[in-house]
Amino acid sequence: MRILIVDDERIARESLKHSIIKILGPDTPVITAQSGAQALEEAAAQAPDVAFLDIEMPGMSGLELAKALKERCPGTNIIFVTAHSSYALQAWRLHASDYLLKPADEGDIRTALETLRIPVRKQEETPGRLTVRCFGNFEVFCNGEIVNFDRKGAREMFAYLVTRRGSSASSGEISGILWEDAKDIKLMKTYVRQYYQSIRDAFRQIGTEDVLRHTRDAYAIDPEKIDCDYYRFLEMDPVAVNSYRGEFMVQYSWAEFMVPEMEKIGKN
Repeated sequence: MRILIVDDERIARESLKHSIIKILGPDTPVITAQSGAQALEEAAAQAPDVAFLDIEMPGMSGLELAKALKERCPGTNIIFVTAHSSYALQAWRLHASDYLLKPADEGDIRTALETLRIPVRKQEETPGRLTVRCFGNFEVFCNGEIVNFDRKGAREMFAYLVTRRGSSASSGEISGILWEDAKDIKLMKTYVRQYYQSIRDAFRQIGTEDVLRHTRDAYAIDPEKIDCDYYRFLEMDPVAVNSYRGEFMVQYSWAEFMVPEMEKIGKN
């Protein structure tokens, strides 16, 4: 796990670094920066898994830095560490992984690292495996980089197939999900085929095409070939359970029907 600490106060940087190394071990790569500009340079070179950001800094604020990091390093978890509680709402709107008040004690830091929004690929995991994030916004990553689809609907179609967990969905069913009031079903099925081709093209470029399954009018994925927070949640993995905060594929209205089931499981 690669860590980035950004704070204009040297004592604050060193104190947080000491706590993180104590928690994760002396071999943990921890990068420090005293400004937003320096942090962006370090992030471009190191692609951190987690960035601990102070908010009130000269020049670029921590909130502005978080926005820039999310654009350049979408696989980075943002954890704000600040002396001010008034920024909490803005932080959550940026889908921060956590918000800690200074001085953050070791227990708070440990909890934040154990409940990250974006799963961190372990060293022993096979490079090239897809990582799928369902909590918050739906995102797809490969080796820490976001996977781009040339059609917006392709991402949504793949999101729905993820919720099917290996079960097949017909083009008619997918059409009903993507276009609730669709009347020209034949046209919608054509779009579904085009979206599937877009998904396949995106995965072929990164060597993960084998995650897809397609026979005649049936579409599915192989759930064993992706690392997914939703799947780990269903297996009652404690990290996944703790990272769920009531947000599931928030950009898709049809995903709302999953939330009651998730809440019920989380209470068990």
